[in-house]
Amino acid sequence: MLKLPSLRSCYDTYVRDISIVFLLLLPLTICNAISLFSGHFLNFAEQGELAKRFFYFSDLLIGVYPIALCIITTYYLSSKHNVSPLIVIPYALVMFTGISIANDLVAPHNGLPNNPLIGLLAAGVASAWCVTFKVYPLDPSRIDFVSALYKQSLHFFGFLLLTVFFNQLTGTIILESDLFRQDLALNPLTISGGLVYQFILGLLGSIGINGHNFLFRAKQQLFEDTKNNLEAWEMGEEPLNILGQGFYDAFLAIGGSGSTLSLLLCILFFSKDKRHLTLALSALPLVMFNINELLLFGLPIIFNPTLIVPFVLVPMISFVVVYSSMSLGLVNPVSAIVDWMTPPLISGYLATQNSIGGVVLQVVVIAIGVLVYRPFYLHYAGKSTVDAKIMIRRHSIEKSSLKSFLGDVSQSMGGHVNHHEISQRVGKMMTRGSFTMYYQPQVNLKDPNDIAYESLVRYRTEDGHILPPLFIKDFHQLGAIKHLDEMVIDLVLRDLKKLPLNQGCRVGINISAESVSDPDIVDYISERLYFYGVPPSLLELEITEEAILEDHVQIRQNIEILQGLGVKVAIDDFGAGYASFPHLLKFNFDKVKLDRSLLLNATEERGQNLYQLLAKISEVTGCALVAEGIETEQDMEFVESCGINICQGFYFAKPMALDDAIDWAASASASASASKQTLNV
Repeated sequence: MLKLPSLRSCYDTYVRDISIVFLLLLPLTICNAISLFSGHFLNFAEQGELAKRFFYFSDLLIGVYPIALCIITTYYLSSKHNVSPLIVIPYALVMFTGISIANDLVAPHNGLPNNPLIGLLAAGVASAWCVTFKVYPLDPSRIDFVSALYKQSLHFFGFLLLTVFFNQLTGTIILESDLFRQDLALNPLTISGGLVYQFILGLLGSIGINGHNFLFRAKQQLFEDTKNNLEAWEMGEEPLNILGQGFYDAFLAIGGSGSTLSLLLCILFFSKDKRHLTLALSALPLVMFNINELLLFGLPIIFNPTLIVPFVLVPMISFVVVYSSMSLGLVNPVSAIVDWMTPPLISGYLATQNSIGGVVLQVVVIAIGVLVYRPFYLHYAGKSTVDAKIMIRRHSIEKSSLKSFLGDVSQSMGGHVNHHEISQRVGKMMTRGSFTMYYQPQVNLKDPNDIAYESLVRYRTEDGHILPPLFIKDFHQLGAIKHLDEMVIDLVLRDLKKLPLNQGCRVGINISAESVSDPDIVDYISERLYFYGVPPSLLELEITEEAILEDHVQIRQNIEILQGLGVKVAIDDFGAGYASFPHLLKFNFDKVKLDRSLLLNATEERGQNLYQLLAKISEVTGCALVAEGIETEQDMEFVESCGINICQGFYFAKPMALDDAIDWAASASASASASKQTLNV
């Protein structure tokens, strides 16, 4: 029975993934924060023209951020699921731009899509589509290029239909949102209205939406009402309102939205992770000026189910505390609208008529925020206040999302660089030089005329050098191993009719775990057999024990269908380290190839006894046995004494090119005929 992942496992995976994505974008975020800070500093220094340039850079980085988020997320998700990002990224960008333009979700000054939620949606949907309905990069050199082109075009058209659906869905949500916003009569100058106002700002900010833009009408009205009240108060015409623009800016956004100065101090006080402390220390200079992007995207806070709760809750608690203190007369009410970049404590002093009480109140609010953030942060960080030692031990084996995520990010960054290098290597191999097949005979000691081959892929460089199959690992890491398998099948079937194979002899093809568990592999093999006009009886697939650990049901079904077509299936590297014997009972193999490691251990009596025991497998299962790794005459004599007649190894022949394999077969056949004539005489 398929075991579904636990909610905890899904949560850990989600947090790790979203952390990696946002941390990959952190340089862009840092540059934006520095540009913004520099612009305001230059304005303060009366360098307006120079400040405009920095504000331009800040606007530019903000403008491209949603697109960068979409691309990075798509790249990460597709690479994680072994799908080529070169395919998936265009899908995601088409959906992102299509939905954004159709629903006017673009920045007015540059026309770029500006909604990160839509960017994440497009990345997720495109990745899920291409993982569920897989396609592979087009290769013009392949014989089936035209059919693959039409298949991918149909695949993309299906995705366009899905884009239309999400476009309509987004439009409906926006329409309902507009109606809600029109019906929402918020008055931030009242207690209930202020709490709702602050709640909506925090909730929208936690998912990457600028709440002030969403509540622009209420925000604008708040500013005008505050300005009018301050003017009337100064003239002695009205009492000073407690609630106003300065109230929200000075006391509910200390360190930036979500009162993130409290979170930063919480990290500095309670975190034991040096890497995490470094992040907090790096963010401290900016947070002191209420620029909190480093924490928002570095932890991250946005899209993080755990940290969203205190991010929304702390400003609302601060609202109650500050309002109560001022209404009771403990602290002067706010009498000024201070600039949002004014550092905490200073802003409290200036906002409350140059009162130390405002400073003390900010300290109290910050301390309360630290206490509220603490349990959520520790939970997110993977620590427990009940038994820290047990939790630290448990998270040392990678069950902690935050304790390990920075390491995951570092590994992921290195992995993406390595992935790019691999992609370049494979790309060069696909466009320069050529892949070719080498063939190693499987010799029947009882019947020299009965010769089969195992095919082995090699790469021939432009100058004719043959490279060993180390590149197979590159195809695995690139998620293109099935493409290589299909190419090998084509090359072997093209060569197969040239080989002098007698009735009953076959050419074996090694096939990867990804391919043997793919439901489409059966149709592909049958179609290629028909295309080349090769009888299925001449083909043999070799799969490793590791492959059949993946999906028993699908693999068993694929094996049965292929055998029904006449294709033989062998298990390769039998006894190389997995639970070998149960596999022979679950799968009906035609041939078992004993791994060379078993023969190497046969120098001692126990190893010999084991090999002799394995040689009796054919009596129980009816499988033909092949002894791999025969390199000496002693090896051959030993396996023959065990009752194994089919051998493969350097003692008989090394892997060779097609022409050499044909010559070798002719020579072996001639030697067999000469021996037969000698016996007849």
